[in-house]
Amino acid sequence: MRLHQALPQVTCTIASTGADAPAAYNPSAQSRVGGPDMDMSRLGPRRGWRELAGELGVIVLGVFIALGADQAVSNWNQRNQMRELRAAIDNEVAAGLASWDARVVQEPCVESRLVELERWLRGWREGRPQRLLGPIYAPISGPSGTSVWESRDPAVMTQMPLDVKLAYGEIYDQFANNEVQRLDERMTWLSLAEFDGAERLDHASLMRLQGLITRARWRAQNISNNLQYVQGIARDMRIEPRRHEQFGRDNFKALCTPILPKQ
Repeated sequence: MRLHQALPQVTCTIASTGADAPAAYNPSAQSRVGGPDMDMSRLGPRRGWRELAGELGVIVLGVFIALGADQAVSNWNQRNQMRELRAAIDNEVAAGLASWDARVVQEPCVESRLVELERWLRGWREGRPQRLLGPIYAPISGPSGTSVWESRDPAVMTQMPLDVKLAYGEIYDQFANNEVQRLDERMTWLSLAEFDGAERLDHASLMRLQGLITRARWRAQNISNNLQYVQGIARDMRIEPRRHEQFGRDNFKALCTPILPKQ
């Protein structure tokens, strides 16, 4: 007898229950839990877009108020600094005008000395030279300070009215121009001082003396005329020269003392 014929045939049927059976694929169920067909219209803030917009508006408004307040404080500080800067510039301009004016005050003595030198030169040319009674000397002068103007803060200058800035700029331009005039005048008078005690003047020396006299007079006229122009600008800004003791007339006595006998 064969083995498979001896064994009884056994068949098994597995009963499936709802709990144990695998779930069937349902496409519509996937859509409800966040699949590709999710309904976007249901997304949004809990309390609505209008309320969210209001909250954002409050935040933005607060930021603008904070920035505006910070800018207002900055402008207030800069205006105070501008007033302090103007006061310092006014003091510097007043001192510069005083120094310039101290040189111009000597103009009568300067012209008298140049007239004497012309008479001395003429005597040499006419064969009747004279001996100088003393040193030729030179006018006293000093620079006009510019340190305050040069150290000004550009941010503070933005608070200053345009016409005021232009007026200050013109004054300091004239200060710079006068410094060129002043230094050249000093060199001219130092060259004139080389004729102190001269006992013989040849033709070249006479021509050089004539050139120095002309140059000194030309510089003196420029210095005097330019000061009048600058004083007009300063006067409109209510700035007046502030004289100091070193600008007294006693310092000019040597220049005002004659160096030739009276005619």
